[in-house]
Amino acid sequence: MKVRFAPSPTGFLHIGNARTAVVNHIMARKHGAGYVLRIEDTDRERSTLESEASIIDDLKWLGIEWTEGPDTGGDAGPYRQSERFEIYKKYTEQLLADGTAYPCYCTKEELEASRKDDQGNVVSYTYNGRCRNLSDEEKEIFEKEGRAFTIRFHVPENETVVVKDHLKGDREFKSENIGGDFIIVRSDGVPIYNYIVSIDDTLMGITHVIRGEDHLSNTPKQILVARALGFPEPEYAHQPLIMGEDKKKLSKRHGITSVNLYREEGYLPEALVNYLSLLGWATDSGEEILTEEELVKEFDLNKLGSSAAIFDFKKLRWMNSQYINKYDIAKLTDLFLPYIKEAGYDADAVDRSKLEAIVELIRGSCEVLSDIKNFIGIFLDEVPEPDETTDNRLKSEAAPEIINAAAELFASELTEDNFAEKFIDALNEKTEAKGKPFFMTARALVTMKQKGPDIKLALPLIGFDKVKKRIEFCKNRYC
Repeated sequence: MKVRFAPSPTGFLHIGNARTAVVNHIMARKHGAGYVLRIEDTDRERSTLESEASIIDDLKWLGIEWTEGPDTGGDAGPYRQSERFEIYKKYTEQLLADGTAYPCYCTKEELEASRKDDQGNVVSYTYNGRCRNLSDEEKEIFEKEGRAFTIRFHVPENETVVVKDHLKGDREFKSENIGGDFIIVRSDGVPIYNYIVSIDDTLMGITHVIRGEDHLSNTPKQILVARALGFPEPEYAHQPLIMGEDKKKLSKRHGITSVNLYREEGYLPEALVNYLSLLGWATDSGEEILTEEELVKEFDLNKLGSSAAIFDFKKLRWMNSQYINKYDIAKLTDLFLPYIKEAGYDADAVDRSKLEAIVELIRGSCEVLSDIKNFIGIFLDEVPEPDETTDNRLKSEAAPEIINAAAELFASELTEDNFAEKFIDALNEKTEAKGKPFFMTARALVTMKQKGPDIKLALPLIGFDKVKKRIEFCKNRYC
């Protein structure tokens, strides 16, 4: 078995394409198969080396490994399509020589006219084969006129192409229903995807093509090219597309769609791989939090669902939080550091053992790494500025009594040695407020937040002096 992932470097790695890369990676690991990374960069206007580098970086961040590719080499290279034009030219000459392909001199205006009915309305289009049987004299006339030509593939008549698909079953396509003779080389000499993909898959030894179902309609053309060249047909598995909750194709209006933005927000690669693997598939045990080893062991391509997978952003955040809660504390602290610094704190100046203790306490409140920005100020600011919700809590009817009682406790019986242990219980005994009004106000007083870690556990990490200053601040502002 040999699989491939073949992105076009025209932007960032889309989450749907990342899912395809992940599934191919798992299949390769499960079966000890080769994995080719091929860069399909024939779109000269949109393809960039910067995009290619970004895609490769994101794939490596996800933990995806390939045995052949533009950065690793291999016996079937080059692995950028833009570097394989001489290879494609040889097969184009073969198809032209045996009459399976032919030059088409139709101009853009002629093709546009053929797409319209007598009333000038655009209709369903099938190329009429006008240039298929041109004589040598006619070709010579067109060439003297300076007409540029494309190369078209001669689609055989009355042929049924059966795509044998692991997920879709057998799908039949009639040759007369695929749009007529299709272009395989543009007038500028650049070959077309549906042509060269068959050449590349064969020469690179690809046995299984696992990709999105949006490619299914192109597959008959690719099979016809393979047959014309005497190539074997790979096995296919066309995965259903990922949809938003509105059942429409996942796009930016639904939320984050590129892997680099998930990285920036602070998702862990293990969580993202875990989640993408389970889109359209479920383990027999029903377990959802799985290591890559467990995914490789349980994954079955034939058990992938045939209907669209709904991308649940909330579930992904939940899954990421599960990984954050299980991560080695030292490694997790390192992962949090960039976000602490982005929030404006000199994390390197904080004692490492204290920082790890803070991370241990905060991690349960973080679904993604960037969430630490919302909580780190509790421990590193002298007096954080209350947000609107906290401000409203500290303006509540019960707040002045609690604030004044806290000030009295710090002025009398609480010291640096006993405040962490005694403060909350002593404050509760000293005030009339009980239950939620008390605890939410006490949280606001100590942390300037309404959400976050356990107050009693946070107190020793905040420290006596900071808590005292916050009480003084609240007394001055709210009492």
